[in-house]
Amino acid sequence: MLHPRSFAPVAALMLLLALGGCSLWQGEPPPPPAPRTEILERGDMLFVRVSGEESLSGVYPVRPDGTVWMDLIGALPAAGVALPAFQESLRQRLAGGYLRQPVVDVTRVTGPVAPSLRMSQPQ
Repeated sequence: MLHPRSFAPVAALMLLLALGGCSLWQGEPPPPPAPRTEILERGDMLFVRVSGEESLSGVYPVRPDGTVWMDLIGALPAAGVALPAFQESLRQRLAGGYLRQPVVDVTRVTGPVAPSLRMSQPQ
C-alpha cells in the first residue's frame, strides 16, 4: 500500500498536466462583443457631420417615432439600427440625388448639447 505522502506529489503532477491543456488564452483573443451602444434608441442625440455641407451638420435627435428628421431628406429610420448602418443609410439617401459622393460621419452625443448645434425639427 502507498504511503499518503508519496501520493501527494503524483496527484499534484497529474493535476498540473490536466490543467495545462485548459489554458484560457490560446492564440489571438476573441473579438469583444459589439457594444450595446452601437444600437440606436429613441431619445439618442446624434452628431451628424456631412463634409462640405455645414447646413446639414449638427445634432439630431432620434425622435419618439424612431426616426431622425433632416430637412433635405425627411425622416430616416434610426431606432433599433446599428450606428454604422444608420450612417451608411444616411450617406446613401444623401447620394440619391442631393449630393455627389457625400462623406458622412455620425457619432452619439453623450453630454449636453449647445443650442447652436441642435437642428430644428418639425412639430
